Amino acid sequence: MPSTPAKSSTTPAAGIDTLIVSVEDVRRIANADDLAPHEHADVHKPPPADANAPAPCRAVGHNDLTFGSSWSEFRSAGYHGVTDDINPGGISQVNGVTQAVARYPNAGITGAAFHQLDLTLQACADLHDPNWNFTLDKPDPSTLRITAEQWSHLYRQKSDVLISVGVVGLESAEQIAIHRPPDGHRSHHVAPGHLGRFNRAPPTIR
Repeated sequence: MPSTPAKSSTTPAAGIDTLIVSVEDVRRIANADDLAPHEHADVHKPPPADANAPAPCRAVGHNDLTFGSSWSEFRSAGYHGVTDDINPGGISQVNGVTQAVARYPNAGITGAAFHQLDLTLQACADLHDPNWNFTLDKPDPSTLRITAEQWSHLYRQKSDVLISVGVVGLESAEQIAIHRPPDGHRSHHVAPGHLGRFNRAPPTIR
């Protein structure tokens, strides 16, 4: 009688799509009913970095330099709206949320990508370039946070996943950014943020 194969005790990893916070949840958290999915942000490969940016700053936001080349699965999504604020030129300001999640072959490779991103963002901050003037801090060992006026971007490592969430033009930036960590469980911890100054269009809005 043929033997029955033993069942694996390893829990299959959640699909990467489940790690993206839905537009309905983001609308509720941000109290921004006008947010709508941005179809060009829904991709399965990181976009190219801004070649005109200073070299260390090209990884800011989410792009091919943010995540490196060792990821095995990728998904991004973005939701955009229009605020009630008007720029001096008479143009309505845009608000929005972008998310990107990359899965790597194992936690060690994810950790290496996160460490490289940490070094790169610090090098960008150290330039004190007026066009890339933001505050960089590390609320905990697995989180990087860059903040500026009305703009925030968080990077979090969890096991074999690296997640990037950027928010612009919304007051609840950090609540959105940490709404759901990469393991799929909600977090109720909101670390206090410091808003610096960002003198150019944030790289999170495409």
